[in-house]
Amino acid sequence: MGPYDETQLRKVADAPTIKIIEKWHSVTDSVIGRPIPVVVDNRRNNPNQASTKDEMNTAFPAGYQGKVVLSVWLDSFPAFKPILLTHEVGHWVLKLQGFRSFIRTPRDPMAEGLFNDMASHPPLYALQKSMGHDSQPEVDSRCDHDIELCSQPGKGDELLSALYLADDLLNCSWKKREKLKWALSKYRPNAMKIATKIIRVSSEFDLYSPMSNVAFREKLVRKLNMPGKWTEKDDATEIKKLIVEVEETQP
Repeated sequence: MGPYDETQLRKVADAPTIKIIEKWHSVTDSVIGRPIPVVVDNRRNNPNQASTKDEMNTAFPAGYQGKVVLSVWLDSFPAFKPILLTHEVGHWVLKLQGFRSFIRTPRDPMAEGLFNDMASHPPLYALQKSMGHDSQPEVDSRCDHDIELCSQPGKGDELLSALYLADDLLNCSWKKREKLKWALSKYRPNAMKIATKIIRVSSEFDLYSPMSNVAFREKLVRKLNMPGKWTEKDDATEIKKLIVEVEETQP
């Protein structure tokens, strides 16, 4: 089974998925100057992702058949959860609406991913809900897993753990949050201390506003003394450059 272009995707998509695709078209038309199509495939068909053992869903602009598309790679496809697709497309809608990601020099994909996901998930879940997809059950399910995982002593990078767990604490339901806080306080006190600092800093900002969300990321880098040099990533400019590169190769 090969990739699905939008014509094929719309035949199997639910209403919220179609809405988020149309939202993406509108945003790219406004910011880039043209609507960017969406193409979806199974991530095991991508040589760079096929060997990953854990579940993986991701999206990024790429050249495909002589044009730039938003390339979405899902862990399960063509059978898939629509909410996972709207999640990945939604990330890019937000990026072009001003919720800019930060990248680190030297690069650290794990730290960058956890940091940016934690900051962008509150507005992303709100966007999905406005399209018709309620992410709360998925968020709470992840939190249940993390409560079980954290209900025992553990090792690992405490900063990375705190970024991951702060994502839960910002978005899960109240009862799940209290259970997770209890487990962290008892078994992962150092990670809990950092996660608490993250939540405290987040309370100073409106995470649903692009400018305020970026300001939150800037302050958090300083407050946590995060290793490396962190800078904003201008995805709109990069997409425009990619369009030129891809289209210049065409006859």
